[in-house]
Amino acid sequence: MGTWGPGNFEDDTVADGLSEITDDLIAKIAEQFADEDDDTALEPDEWGGSMVPAWLELLTDISSVGRVGATFPDSSTVAAWRDRYLRVWDEYIDELDPDEDYRVDRLAVLTATFERAIDLARTREA
Repeated sequence: MGTWGPGNFEDDTVADGLSEITDDLIAKIAEQFADEDDDTALEPDEWGGSMVPAWLELLTDISSVGRVGATFPDSSTVAAWRDRYLRVWDEYIDELDPDEDYRVDRLAVLTATFERAIDLARTREA
């Protein structure tokens, strides 16, 4: 039809654009996991280590409202990302000598970010 309502997201062009945005976020996240033999990109003081959870939160926020065009990875992909990311974080974070409160609080935020994404993926799969 092209346009199906007056809302900002009720248009085929916007749906296509939203798909591009979410596809780009998924690609950015996946790129950080691309080298299966080297986890450096995922270390907490590296670009990917900082950006993966932020990108995932943005992707989850965009996709959670059910807008037409928003894409999202399947739950097994997000779970694999979570497992690897948290393993790398746990293995490396102490090298940065963080305050214990930060360490505990940051791990809780990271875990919640991935769990929220997995829950959304499972809901979309159902």
